[in-house]
Amino acid sequence: MEFHIPDMSCGGCANAIARAVGALDPTAKVDADVPVKIVTITSDLPSSQLIEAIEAAGFHPSPRG
Repeated sequence: MEFHIPDMSCGGCANAIARAVGALDPTAKVDADVPVKIVTITSDLPSSQLIEAIEAAGFHPSPRG
């Protein structure tokens, strides 16, 4: 699943998102492309739960595709 996260501005932001998702699903794979503000997450969880985790970390994700 891909998410556009307009307020992800640095590696620290990407790490915070990865930690938030990892706390929910320790087996999730999180790849962040900070310059284009896209996070790709490989997880069996529904996107709604991933969005909630990212929002809880203080970011505003929107699904892509």
